[in-house]
Amino acid sequence: MLVKTDTANNKPTNVTDYEISTYDDAAFVNKLISHKESLKQLSDKKVFSIINDKLTQTLSEKHQEYFKTMVDYELLSITKGDLFQANSVNDYAFMVYDKKNQRVSVLVYNQTTNKYFELYRDIKVENGLKTANCNYYAFGTLDYQLANEVVYQNEYLIKKPESYLESTPCKITDILKDKTFILKSGCFSNKVSKTNLLNSLCIATSSTYNNWECLKYDKASNTFLIFYGQAFAD
Repeated sequence: MLVKTDTANNKPTNVTDYEISTYDDAAFVNKLISHKESLKQLSDKKVFSIINDKLTQTLSEKHQEYFKTMVDYELLSITKGDLFQANSVNDYAFMVYDKKNQRVSVLVYNQTTNKYFELYRDIKVENGLKTANCNYYAFGTLDYQLANEVVYQNEYLIKKPESYLESTPCKITDILKDKTFILKSGCFSNKVSKTNLLNSLCIATSSTYNNWECLKYDKASNTFLIFYGQAFAD
C-alpha cells in the first residue's frame, strides 16, 4: 500500500503529529529562562511545599508513598475519576512542580495498570484543535500553559499560598453537563463525537478568565486527544 507523502516536510501525511512539550522544544530554551526562574522562586519560598502538604493529606497511603519517593515533585492540584475509561473512579491526574527540571508536569495514574505516566513524555498527546474549524489559539502546550498561570499569580501566591487551593486548575468531568463550559463559544476538534464526552480531563488555562482545554483518552492508541478549547467564554 502506498503512503502519501507531504513533500514539503518529507513525512507521511497519515502520521499523527503528536505534540512535544514546550519545555522540551529546543526553540523555546532561551525563552523559558525567566519562566523557570519564577517557578523556582515560588518553590524556594515554600509556596509549592505548602500547597503540596495540604494536598498530600487528602491522598490514600498508596499515593502518599509514591510521592514520598518522588522527592522532586511538589503537588499543585489533584483530580480523580474514570480517566482511562475502564469503569474505575480511582484514576487520577496530578499537576506537579518538578524541582529538578524546573517545570510543571501533568501526571496521570491508571488504576487498572497501577502505573503513573507523564503526559507528553510517557503518553503522547495530539492537539486536535490545530485542524478544528474554528478560530482558537493558545500558546504553548498544556503543561506550560498551566505553569504560566501559576507564574502570573506569583506575587499573590507568595503572600497567600493556600489561595491556590481555592481554585480548580483541573478536573475530570462530563463537559456536556458541567456548567463551567460554554460549549457554544468553545472549539471542538473534528476528531471527537460530541455525544459522549464523559471522563474528560480539563485543565484551566487562565486564572482570570473561564479558559479551558480538555483531553480525552483513546484506548486504541494509548494517547490523549485535546478535543476542546474555550477562551474568554463567559
